[in-house]
Amino acid sequence: CCCTMRFFAVLVATTHALHAVTVTPRRHGVVCHGKKTNALLGALRRVPLVKRVVPQKKHAPRTPPPPETSVEAAPEIAELIDAEADEAAKVLEAVVQQVVERGVAVPYEKPVEPEPKPEQPEESQIERFDRLHASPLDRTDELLKLLRDASRDTNAVDVAIEWRYARACLDASNALPEKDAKREGLTFEGLRAAERAAALAPENGLAQKWLGVMLGSVGDFQTTKEKIRNSYKVREALDAAYKLRPDDATVALALGQWCLKVAGVSFVERGLARAIFGGGPPPAGH
Repeated sequence: CCCTMRFFAVLVATTHALHAVTVTPRRHGVVCHGKKTNALLGALRRVPLVKRVVPQKKHAPRTPPPPETSVEAAPEIAELIDAEADEAAKVLEAVVQQVVERGVAVPYEKPVEPEPKPEQPEESQIERFDRLHASPLDRTDELLKLLRDASRDTNAVDVAIEWRYARACLDASNALPEKDAKREGLTFEGLRAAERAAALAPENGLAQKWLGVMLGSVGDFQTTKEKIRNSYKVREALDAAYKLRPDDATVALALGQWCLKVAGVSFVERGLARAIFGGGPPPAGH
C-alpha cells in the first residue's frame, strides 16, 4: 500500500518532468537530457520494481571448494589405499616371478662383500721346503737348489735341513733316466747330507731313516766289497729308525727291501764276504 502510493507519486512527477524535457533530434534517435531527467532516472533505479524491470549485470555465483578430507577424518580411505597397494605389490611380484622363470631376467641380488681374511703368519723356511716337496707339480729342482743353498749358508748344521736335503737328492736322482751319469753324483751328495744329520742328532728318527735309505741307494754305484761293508751300516741305521719311528711306513719298506737284497746274495758274494770280513753279510732277521 505504501509502496503503491509512492509509485504513483513518482509516476506523476515523471509525467510533469517529461513535459519539460527538450528533445534534440539526432541522426540515429532521440536523446533526453537535463538535470531533472537525470534525477528522475536515478530515482527510478532506486525503486525495487524498477530494478526488477531493468535487468542489471549479474555475476556468476562462486562455487565453494569442496571440504578437505584428511586420512584421519576418513579411516576407510586409508584402508582402501593400503588394500590397493598390497594388491599392486602382489601383481608386480607375480610378473617378476614369471619373467625370472622364463629366463628373461635375473633377480637383482646385493653383492655380498667378502669377509676380510685374517692375516696369516709368514711362512718359515722349513714350511716352504715341505710345501714344495708336497706340490703336485714337479718342483724337485727348485727344492734341491733351495736346500743346497740353505745347507751352505747355515752357520751350524741343521738336522731339519740336512735330512730334507738328502731326500731331495734322492728324488732328483730317481727322476733322471737310469743310465744318466748325474744320478750317481746326486745320490752320494744326499748320502753326505744324511751322514751330517745323523752325526748331529743320532736320536733323530728321520735322520737315521734317511741315512739308511741313502746307504742302500748308493749300493747301485758301488762294488761288491763296498756293498757288503755298507750292509752292516744300513742295518744299524734302519734298526735305529724303526725303534724311534715304529709307525713310519717308509722305514718298514726300507727294511723289507734290505732283507730281500741280503737274501738274494749269491754264494760267491757270501764267500767273498767271509774272506774279507771274516763272516758273511748280517742275517736278515726281519
